Amino acid sequence: MKSKFWITLVIPAILTAFTAAALAATPTSYVKDILNEVMGIQNNPGLSQQARKEAIRNIIRKNFDFDRMSKDSLGNAYNSLNASQRKEFQDIFSALFTDSYTRLVLNFLKQETVQYHKEQVQGNQASVDTTLIRTNEKIPVDYLMARKSAGWVLYDVIVDGVSILDNYKRQFARVMSTNSFDYLMDRLRTQYRSIQ
Repeated sequence: MKSKFWITLVIPAILTAFTAAALAATPTSYVKDILNEVMGIQNNPGLSQQARKEAIRNIIRKNFDFDRMSKDSLGNAYNSLNASQRKEFQDIFSALFTDSYTRLVLNFLKQETVQYHKEQVQGNQASVDTTLIRTNEKIPVDYLMARKSAGWVLYDVIVDGVSILDNYKRQFARVMSTNSFDYLMDRLRTQYRSIQ
């Protein structure tokens, strides 16, 4: 009986403490935690390349706001889609982004030093400016995020002045300016099949 009482009293308190800690995390500490986790995976000699890849994919899936990113990447065209089209687009977009960003992380984030610079918070939006120090190279990387009920979540990464999300916007807008959304989806489905 005592153990039941203990569980019902203590577990909610522990969960509340963890939730409060996640919500209280600053944008910089949020980004640091992600990068430290990635570096730990990259430098773990006990992991195969496939295990490393899957672990990094999971971090990306957990920390990016694919709902917002899929809407932003299509701009006004998103509003004309029905619920089924939106779901399929978001599913394919998130899979392609995850695959592409996983390859970027695997290739560029191993034992580099990360310098943390300015943090800016405006309401529920934040950015953290960093520099990735590699041999004979310094790459500015800025992380853009929004605050959700469970804490911060990323929606863009700007590498050396180039926004990953803006890249998608430009590509999608270029395709749809001369063709249709259906044509864009056919191309994305083909890309999606190639990574399965």
